[in-house]
Amino acid sequence: MRQDLEPPAVPTHPAAAMSERPSHQRAARGITLIELMVAIAVLAVLLAVGMPSFAALVRQWRQDSAVDAFVGDLRLARSTATRTSRPVVVCAIGSAGRCSTGADWASGWLVFSDLNGDGERDAGEPVIAQRGAQTGIAAMRDKASPAKLSFRSNGTLSGTTDTVSVQPQGADGPTQAITINLLGRARVGQPEAKP
Repeated sequence: MRQDLEPPAVPTHPAAAMSERPSHQRAARGITLIELMVAIAVLAVLLAVGMPSFAALVRQWRQDSAVDAFVGDLRLARSTATRTSRPVVVCAIGSAGRCSTGADWASGWLVFSDLNGDGERDAGEPVIAQRGAQTGIAAMRDKASPAKLSFRSNGTLSGTTDTVSVQPQGADGPTQAITINLLGRARVGQPEAKP
């Protein structure tokens, strides 16, 4: 006698499907603790390898930013001197917005029109640009003291050539040098090696 066997009913609801599975089979619903620990260990190794190079990259960006700002303000001072036919001074900023007597530019600088030609900012002399302390820079030492550059009305540098050595925080010494020639042009290069 042959009986028509009907196939078993297939459950349509997921909960019903889980109840039909044998107890030794479970649906995969995530990651195990071991998989999570391995992923965290791999991430920690990648961060340990990548962080020192990223810190060096940030240091280089900060140095480049400070150098670019300084050179840009020197160009601004030179062009303003030629455009207005008046002397323009760039000096390290000191107390009360006056020129510093020190030789370090890292605390910021001031660009102003020197209307009376005395090299100091007096009342009524317009400020062309002013920069604050440069982030990530340990020192921007000028070979001359005080840190001051005067551009004549024709754009040339008053005095002698000058060099500013830039040392980022975390560096053992200067890593870049900005040289300003008698024509008032700034050039960025490597610092001179000390004997």
